[in-house]
Amino acid sequence: MDKSFPWETFRSKLKSLYSKKPKWDVISLLKVLLIKFVFDISWNNLEGEIRDSKSFMDFLGGKVPPKSTVFFFYKKLQQTVIQEGETMRTTLMDELNKALDKAISEYREKGFELEVGREKTIGSRTTT
Repeated sequence: MDKSFPWETFRSKLKSLYSKKPKWDVISLLKVLLIKFVFDISWNNLEGEIRDSKSFMDFLGGKVPPKSTVFFFYKKLQQTVIQEGETMRTTLMDELNKALDKAISEYREKGFELEVGREKTIGSRTTT
């Protein structure tokens, strides 16, 4: 997933959520959200679950932002309107979800499975 999602495409938009340089890399924050929602991890268990998983830690470059920082980032994504018309309001979170759906579709076309929840089948191996 790290190579199939257009992370850098969103960097400038994500940075614009902050008035000054954020303490944590915005792409790392986005990756934490991806882990949280794909693996259905509660906010309270997020940091611990990530620290306990070598693959999560590798995905994040070995650094885990505090859950309060990730939650604040998540709320900003939900509230940031990037396009508003008469009948439609698009948030940055909506745009990210579309890109993620596309990356997951491409991932599945290559023969991999990805399911939201605690147990996942990734390739030919099941993780819990």
